[in-house]
Amino acid sequence: MGDKSLFLRFLREALSQRKILGIAVVAIIGSTLATLASPYLLRVAIDHYIIPRKLEGLPFIAALYLLALVAQWFFTMLQTYYTEMLGQNVLKSLRRQLYEKILVSNLDFFKNRSTGDLVSRIINDTNMVNDILVSGLLGGISSILSIAGIIAAMLFLSPKLTLATLLSVPLMVVVAYYFGGRMRRAYRETREKVAKISSIVEESVSGIETIRAFGKEKDVEKEFSKASLETVKAYLRVAIYMGLFWPLMNITSLLSVIIVIAYGGYLAYKGAVSIGVVVAFVQYAQRFRGPINNVVSMYDSLQSALAALDRIYEIIDDENVESYEGIEVEKLEGEIKFESVWFEYEKGRPVLKDVNLEIPAGSRIALVGKTGAGKTTIANLIMRFYDPTRGKILYDGIDGRKISRKSLRKRIGYVPQETYLFPGTIMENILIANPGASREDVIRVCKQLGIHEFIMKLPKGYDTPAGEAGKLLSLGERQLIAIARAMLKDPDIVILDEALSSVDPKTERLVQEAMLKLMEGRTSIIIAHRPGILKYVDKIVVVHDGRIAMEIPGGREINLEGVIRGLEEMEV
Repeated sequence: MGDKSLFLRFLREALSQRKILGIAVVAIIGSTLATLASPYLLRVAIDHYIIPRKLEGLPFIAALYLLALVAQWFFTMLQTYYTEMLGQNVLKSLRRQLYEKILVSNLDFFKNRSTGDLVSRIINDTNMVNDILVSGLLGGISSILSIAGIIAAMLFLSPKLTLATLLSVPLMVVVAYYFGGRMRRAYRETREKVAKISSIVEESVSGIETIRAFGKEKDVEKEFSKASLETVKAYLRVAIYMGLFWPLMNITSLLSVIIVIAYGGYLAYKGAVSIGVVVAFVQYAQRFRGPINNVVSMYDSLQSALAALDRIYEIIDDENVESYEGIEVEKLEGEIKFESVWFEYEKGRPVLKDVNLEIPAGSRIALVGKTGAGKTTIANLIMRFYDPTRGKILYDGIDGRKISRKSLRKRIGYVPQETYLFPGTIMENILIANPGASREDVIRVCKQLGIHEFIMKLPKGYDTPAGEAGKLLSLGERQLIAIARAMLKDPDIVILDEALSSVDPKTERLVQEAMLKLMEGRTSIIIAHRPGILKYVDKIVVVHDGRIAMEIPGGREINLEGVIRGLEEMEV
């Protein structure tokens, strides 16, 4: 999107908060007028009361001056509060849109996007938009009004002295422009360096076992020390720029004051202006610095914010979303039929090739084959994570594309190879499958699966924390929780994706028994690596190179390696 389109689209987002925006703009105008009033009232006090030694009107002017200061404080506070409220509301809206898009996007959306990048867009990019396009933009409006008001007030008091005072303004602009861009780049560099440190720490914590196993502690420490040193250097560059910028801005601001004192004093001596006008000009000249710096820095900041906004809308506008429309199914018999199904993740590279497969309702089939043969892809298609590129999959004779994804997935229990558990207790993790279920329902299901005693032996039973991603539990224990989760759902179809592949021998028997109880009376698809489970299925389907190579009656163990080797030899 072009900068103009981006900005207008964002403006529509901001204008949805009309009431808050209106109050913020009124506060900006009020704050500007109150700021301009103080020097003018000081001029009136000096010229009309102090110099002529008239005391009768001075208390009233003093009261007005105090009122102007109070009004300036009140409107500035109002501006700050409602600007922040506007920014946070817009930020909340953008984050909600981003998060909702991620939740409804299909798996193609995630193929070329890293988790860190998506998190950065939701957190960092939205923050930048808030800081610059909301706070910065309203602050810029306030600065422009202040500059215009100061110049108008000075022109009203003395055009000649105004022109002389403005001689220092170009120098202020040059200093602000020269250092403003460099400071922003330096700040950006510090953020990048801090992000790099965060990334190193995150990777180190996640991969601590691998680091220790390969003796990489020194290498990681060296990388961390290097990143830390680069961060220190980046912050020192910021300190150098800050140390040069603000003193120079102060000097240029004082230069305008010196001009006012020198030339204004001369004009006062000649009787062209009053002493009060000179004092007012000194105050107005001192108030130029902040607004000019804000206005000059707006352009570069705006470019950074628009770049962040572009990244945000790129996600929001992505069309790789799942459609949840279709027939709502309350119950399935469980018959699944693949009719000439082709599928490719990347165009021109089919993963499944003309797959024809019948899975009778209530039957148990095992999908076997070497890694990459297409077994998990078949499971993904049954779950409607993807739809076939060609052909169709029928559920009880209904084309899967006509069935609502949500209602279909409610009827499918899925146990992945690596179970992800959310932070929380075991009870909370099981209840995810059916939030309407009770604690008693969970216990009943676990007893039915034969894992109740295993859970009760844990430190806090069902209230034992699972830890981040379930790290406080072993792989086998996580698989048992996943099976209980699927059972609580009371599905019509069960998919077990290599549920035994990473389980230790001690837990394997318990997991296998729970699997068998889960499969009772349900259509079950098992992606199997271990031959032991094959004696419990009705049919073994050998998947090879994206095709159904053969179907073997179940109820027995087979030599999987021998079958696959034979298929490869036949190809040769």
